[in-house]
Amino acid sequence: MSLVDTTLQDRLNRRIEGLRTAREIKPGHPSVATETIRNYHARAAADGFVFDADEPVSKVGGTGTAPRPLRYFLAGFAFCLQAQYVRNAIRMGIDLDELSVDVDSEIDRRGGLGFREEPADFESIAYTTTLRTDAPESEVRDLVETAESCCYVHGTLSKAVELDGTTVLNGSPLE
Repeated sequence: MSLVDTTLQDRLNRRIEGLRTAREIKPGHPSVATETIRNYHARAAADGFVFDADEPVSKVGGTGTAPRPLRYFLAGFAFCLQAQYVRNAIRMGIDLDELSVDVDSEIDRRGGLGFREEPADFESIAYTTTLRTDAPESEVRDLVETAESCCYVHGTLSKAVELDGTTVLNGSPLE
């Protein structure tokens, strides 16, 4: 059973065409508001949802009550990329039986501790997109290229850090 509802293709195409022919497309303004609860424990509100972040008990002041902040950052990347896969699979009429994105990263912990002159940053981010579909490989390649090029986070990160992406199609790496 497909994870995407390709019957939405006509509606999505009309929406895209309406935006394409619009006189003006106003910029989007994604936002989130956060507050500190206590020490590392923080709360965010966005789109009517509330979610927390914390550090593990092993960090002085952490209580381990929620995922760490960088996990949300990496999950945001994966979620944004997955949304583009779904949107473009619908648009291209591709049924997806499986879609997942796993993200790994490397950071120089000295940056976050103030032990180096350069600002703290990611050294690298690697991700694996896993797809299962009966679509021809050429269509899947188009889907991968389109999803990555339409993902705001992928586009932003690719300018700032080494991104290493792998796609696994039906159990085998897509070369």
